[in-house]
Amino acid sequence: MAPRFVTQARLVRIRGQNVLFSASQHAIFTLNDTAAYIWRLLEQGKPTEGVERAGVDARDARGQVQAAIEDWQRLGLIRPRISPLDISAQDHVSQMLSVAGRRMRILYPIAHALPTMATFRHLEVGDGTPDTVFHLAEHGDRLHLFRNGEWLLASAPDQMATILKGEMLSDVLGAGHYELALHAAALLKNERLVLLCGEPGAGKTTLTMALAHAGFGFASDDVTLLNADGCCVGLPFAPAVKSGAWPLLAERFPDLDAAPIFRRPDNRRVRYLVPKAAASLTAQSWPVGAVILLHRDRAAKPSLEKVDPVDVLRGLLGGAFAPGGELGDTGFDVLAGVIGSVKAYRLTYTGLDEAVRLIGRACS
Repeated sequence: MAPRFVTQARLVRIRGQNVLFSASQHAIFTLNDTAAYIWRLLEQGKPTEGVERAGVDARDARGQVQAAIEDWQRLGLIRPRISPLDISAQDHVSQMLSVAGRRMRILYPIAHALPTMATFRHLEVGDGTPDTVFHLAEHGDRLHLFRNGEWLLASAPDQMATILKGEMLSDVLGAGHYELALHAAALLKNERLVLLCGEPGAGKTTLTMALAHAGFGFASDDVTLLNADGCCVGLPFAPAVKSGAWPLLAERFPDLDAAPIFRRPDNRRVRYLVPKAAASLTAQSWPVGAVILLHRDRAAKPSLEKVDPVDVLRGLLGGAFAPGGELGDTGFDVLAGVIGSVKAYRLTYTGLDEAVRLIGRACS
């Protein structure tokens, strides 16, 4: 009988302690002797019912095995052994997408195609040869994600939209056809991009949606690629609107309450919204017209003030990613050239209306 599970970590014993090391998560877990025995049975491909021979009462053995396996699957330490034959036997729906010139095909089990598939519908293109294939396989109450035939992870169905978005982002960044990936939202106004960047909690996604509603073209809410020519390409994945922002955007987007609720891996609830005209900005590059550093402060007077180029440089480099992991001289020169040619502001705000008004006036 073939082993039912594949272990994703290594068990060692250090001074009487059973230590489980997960290289992919850079994490360690400690196991008691019974759990360690169950783990070794899984490693060896032996029936886990054999745990009864470890001195565990037969009445408790099955419950302990089931609890351990469920816990380890949730933590990503083991996964069911799913063969290519198992995957190909499932009926799937195909979706071909294009992001920043990368073509990606996603194969969904029919029962779980919606609503996840709708989240990426604005990125759909005609059929062709994909650069990457993501394949979802159903097993029990979880979906298993494969990339080009290699297993990546498993999750609950309502987390898969967020996970796919992250994996597609990783695919684009791994392709390396850019100088720097900026952690910035990008909106189009008068044929130029306005980049918004700020620390977590600055309201970048919420403000991006409000500006899109006010007539700005949507290019990205999170990552924007800087090319060697100084122009940028937005990655227009549907923005993930956190539950705390739903009341703030409800008036601008009446359909928000009807949008499906997804969960992030940290269990925070989000809804995905696709601003109008997003599909037309999926691959085109644009010059940058302005960079705005966000600072939300309930006690301060709303303002949009010019800032020093060094502050803009710090703001754009914060959270940025370069191909190969290190920003080279060419990339830095391109970034410096952009900063030297754009309008640069710090937006201090509390409410969305005042923020949209100030940005609209500056970019008119």
